[in-house]
Amino acid sequence: MSELTQRSDNELLQAWLDHVRSRAAIEHIGALNRHLQDQLQIERELVGRAGGLNRLRELLTGDDPDVVLSAEQALRRSETAEGRAHPAPPDSADAVLPEDRPMFRLALSPPPPAMDVAEIVKRLIAALPLEAAALLRQLRPAIGLWPQAARADAPIDGSRLGGMPCAPPGWQWPIAATEPMLFIGQINCADLRGLPGAEVLPSQGLLSCFGDHDTVMGCLLTGEGGALYYWPETDHLLPAEPPLEMLTVFPRAELLFRPMWDLPDPDSSVIAAILPDRSNQATYKSFHREMRRHGLPAEIDYPCNGSKLLGWPDLLQGESFEFTLDQPYDQYRLLLQFDSYTNGSEAAGLGPGGFLYFFITKHDLADRRFAAAELAIQFT
Repeated sequence: MSELTQRSDNELLQAWLDHVRSRAAIEHIGALNRHLQDQLQIERELVGRAGGLNRLRELLTGDDPDVVLSAEQALRRSETAEGRAHPAPPDSADAVLPEDRPMFRLALSPPPPAMDVAEIVKRLIAALPLEAAALLRQLRPAIGLWPQAARADAPIDGSRLGGMPCAPPGWQWPIAATEPMLFIGQINCADLRGLPGAEVLPSQGLLSCFGDHDTVMGCLLTGEGGALYYWPETDHLLPAEPPLEMLTVFPRAELLFRPMWDLPDPDSSVIAAILPDRSNQATYKSFHREMRRHGLPAEIDYPCNGSKLLGWPDLLQGESFEFTLDQPYDQYRLLLQFDSYTNGSEAAGLGPGGFLYFFITKHDLADRRFAAAELAIQFT
């Protein structure tokens, strides 16, 4: 909104009032965030002018409660900004988290080996001898996504999370509720050759993943899903430009891959059918947790780096996906799961803390109709 400097005081005030009065009609949180950002830019230009604060003070006696409240908030922001002009002593500043945290160190090292099939078989037979065979029939290959530090020399079509995408010439960025979708990451299928499970995916080409702001951030009632693109050829891909400035760009992290074997989540209906006894369910849950965090440093006592291709979804709210999936949950297979991550210096969170999933039906996966995949989220 660089043209704001060319507007008169009256025009700025009217633009600010228009934003205040129209925002109640905006339901989509991502679109509302942009609307509020534009309002704040107008506000900063107005209060920076002689008499600007007085124009806002005059609104305090009006009869529109939304305008009165917004004027009060604008005046408080102005006072806070003025206070920040006088820096506080260093010891009163917000604490800066140390960069040498265990989670950050994971992005500075290659992925550890996952628990292999022989160990899974051995532990399941020891823990649940009568049910082990039924559980092992559910074993699926998966490919863990292991974030690494961003690299300036990484290829444009390289596998990564965050940053900005590449796309074919003439491609149009997906839009939801007037907002450009957030870029989640891209997978170069050529990087997967030879990994267990990769045979169900193309041997080359790029999978590019996008999500509507409200879906990605866990605003389920206003979420509009996501978009998954598959481009068979990558030689002609170019850096993609969004139609509007992106308000959220996730930290870029290059990806390494971690071959692994996966079993159903302890809270899934599959496990409930195999293990109706609660004590056995508890035993399986303990084993499943150890399998997920196998190979992680000892100081990390919880599963993390849960992003993966294929396998079984890790569930946070059972099999409740009615807000985001078009068909019953049991009609789908997991294609991709995205977890919060770091690139060694920055952290990216999803929603209020949870997983993003791209689900695809078995038929669409077999026919490689990746555009039919549906984006869902669960959070804690």
